[in-house]
Amino acid sequence: MSRICLILIAGLDQKLLSGGCGALSFPHIGSINPVLPAVTSPMQATLTTGVNPGVHGIVANGLYTFGNAGLQQLIDTGSFADFRRQVSFWEQSADLIQAPRFWSGRGWKTAMLFWQQSIPGRHRENAADIVLTPKPEHSPDGKTLSACWSQPAGLYAELTAQFGPFPLHHYWGPMASLPSSAWIVNSARAVWRGHRPDLQLVYVPHMDYNLQRLGPDNPAIAQDWSAVCALLKPLIDDVREDGGRAIVVGDYGITGVSRAIFPNRSLRQDGLLKTAPDAHGKLLIDFAASRAMAMVDHQIAHVYVHADAVERAARVLRALDGVAAVLQSPEELVAAGLGGGRCGQLVLLAQPDAWFAHDWWQADEERPQWQYSVDIHRKPGYDPRELFFDPVRKCIAQETGLVEGSHGLTPRHPRMLPALLSDAVLPEGDVLPAQHVSAWITGLLGEQGRL
Repeated sequence: MSRICLILIAGLDQKLLSGGCGALSFPHIGSINPVLPAVTSPMQATLTTGVNPGVHGIVANGLYTFGNAGLQQLIDTGSFADFRRQVSFWEQSADLIQAPRFWSGRGWKTAMLFWQQSIPGRHRENAADIVLTPKPEHSPDGKTLSACWSQPAGLYAELTAQFGPFPLHHYWGPMASLPSSAWIVNSARAVWRGHRPDLQLVYVPHMDYNLQRLGPDNPAIAQDWSAVCALLKPLIDDVREDGGRAIVVGDYGITGVSRAIFPNRSLRQDGLLKTAPDAHGKLLIDFAASRAMAMVDHQIAHVYVHADAVERAARVLRALDGVAAVLQSPEELVAAGLGGGRCGQLVLLAQPDAWFAHDWWQADEERPQWQYSVDIHRKPGYDPRELFFDPVRKCIAQETGLVEGSHGLTPRHPRMLPALLSDAVLPEGDVLPAQHVSAWITGLLGEQGRL
């Protein structure tokens, strides 16, 4: 059996490949047809389960859950429909995946490096034999300290001894840049050689940063791609020299954007979203009192609405400039690959040149204090402004006009399809649906595995 290293590069699409593959060379090149929404967590879950977001349950990078009971009680009860009280982004529990990963029970030694939903939960087998994922620690004075969760437990210490601590502040935020991807790739080389997995999954984030900051047409993007190619070459050489096969895939293509949409402001103006002051007099969403709230994620938004307010909310949001479609009926949601208990009663799709912002405030004096910082868990939506620093105010920039790239919609052109580079022969056809990647890799590894 030939070992496989599957490398997922954020934002890698056919447009990037049109300028060449830099230091990389692959015998087989194709495309991936992504799911809706084409964002990180849903795409990763589909690539590893072979089913749509409405089936595996990862319908966005965030989840709308309920109050103080927390995610574990949510998992135990299995219900998202009756208890909606808080938004939680970038949760890592493997229990949140409602479909088995394609390697489950196969006997292959598997490694997941920086893929989502990889930390073992209470109700299922471990996500993989080897796991490495960010899990920052917080000091008593509020500082965020770099750390990773690993399995086996000593793996992170082993890698830190070789490469230093994981550079967390280069993984996300205004300093997000190549050092985080370099650390991940160096660690992937060490795991591949030292722990010898049959299947290794590696996530490389670097392309995502400037594609959102600068947009896909900026000349600097070609330099980023060349840097990533040079970074990956030693890992791919290691895989090939060891008799393995390398596969590189993208998860989505980035499109240029020029405006933001504010669904929560419209819901607040209509009286459907309610707010309450915090201890500092800033306005927070009152989830219990609200009749509707939008959890935004790049170019899609899940709108959670009380049953008696669905039509009203849909009418308000359809009138919002920049909204291309409002998916409402169960049939529409299922046809889009969504639906299920975790999906909003309404799902908004943006126009190609627009993205959704979570803001509900109208003035600075209403803006929550955490909005000025990198705070990926408390914001009820993905906030690309965290990639920018305001040197005057000494905080995260607040201007939505800074954002030049976004994603999440179905690709409108073949050049926007995620790329697929492979040492192995591709299935017939130029475009492989994301839902079929797992079956293809299963066939490459063989049914029996290594027992």
